Amino acid sequence: MAFPAYLALSGPLTLTRILRANGGFDARYAGRVAALYAVSWVALPFDALESAIHGARIARQKLSERPLVILGHDRSGTTHLLNLLALDPQFAYTRPSQMVLPGSCVLFDRAFDALLERIDYRRPFDDMEVGPGSPQDDEVPLVKLTPHCEYHKYSFPRSHRRWLERYVFGFSPSSPEYAAWKRAYLGTLRKSAYLMKRERSLLKSPAWMANLGPLLDLFPDARFVHIRRHPHKVIPSQIHLHRTMARKYGLEAIDDAGLVDFAIHQYRGYTEAFARDKERIPSANLLEIRYEDFVGDRIGGLREIYARLGLGDFAALEPRVTDYLRGIERYEGHRFPDDPALRARIDRDLAFAFPILGYPAPA
Repeated sequence: MAFPAYLALSGPLTLTRILRANGGFDARYAGRVAALYAVSWVALPFDALESAIHGARIARQKLSERPLVILGHDRSGTTHLLNLLALDPQFAYTRPSQMVLPGSCVLFDRAFDALLERIDYRRPFDDMEVGPGSPQDDEVPLVKLTPHCEYHKYSFPRSHRRWLERYVFGFSPSSPEYAAWKRAYLGTLRKSAYLMKRERSLLKSPAWMANLGPLLDLFPDARFVHIRRHPHKVIPSQIHLHRTMARKYGLEAIDDAGLVDFAIHQYRGYTEAFARDKERIPSANLLEIRYEDFVGDRIGGLREIYARLGLGDFAALEPRVTDYLRGIERYEGHRFPDDPALRARIDRDLAFAFPILGYPAPA
């Protein structure tokens, strides 16, 4: 049985709170849960040491009021865009050490970079390399810090509606969990800024599409770039993502039909919420681009992002971007065979989303 590293090194109290928040776990995964508890004590002394040495300075770390936020469904090219924008030295972003040891990442950040220099680690769902300092989704550290995190849907995929409703679709500054979430979330952003000695955050978590209220409450003057991709391309890749995460890290069983429902429900909710709330973003602070156009001319696309959102002079960054693009020329994403039944389900259940995202409605 695979070791469920997604929750590994969560403290024992936090792990207990997460399991209780979900209403338990499937008995077949008792071995995984036992393994999680067995390692749950490992990070505690290091977390305490980091707090003693760096805690006060991290708490005083300033954050820019104008972070740059990447919006878009999972598997829409958001990670590619994140990797490109992270080349800009004005931005701080969530680092691999925060994903593994969020409570003691300052102590171990250099060690993690050194380790990633020596190993070939790739994300299990798309084979994308995670190298030294590779940027990560900004909410991922919360998985090991608090039950107040929608990413727990991957540990409990059958209960995805519960997590999405509580921390995405029904989440707002008036939610009972908001204060605890805000404290944990801003703590992770301050650690990124402290580690990288940069105040301006670069944020990317797909749920921000449907969580604009909490985000704008924290950063009313944030800048946003929304990358859109055709649902026929996105949904099969999302199902593969959910299946991979469930098999490697899940504590609940879910069948293939459930995985399809997971992807469709999430996609619908994210799109509806974004269409409803995007007017809350000042028009000058939001740029929407199509994935197909962007990958056809990445340099031109980035130049437009910088000009339209006032991010500074892109010309100075262009050589670094060109070198990076040259280095990933051979990378190919997963290709999924056409599934007429799935395509029909997408066309039926998500027909409303096509024009919202700038694509012709299905016939």
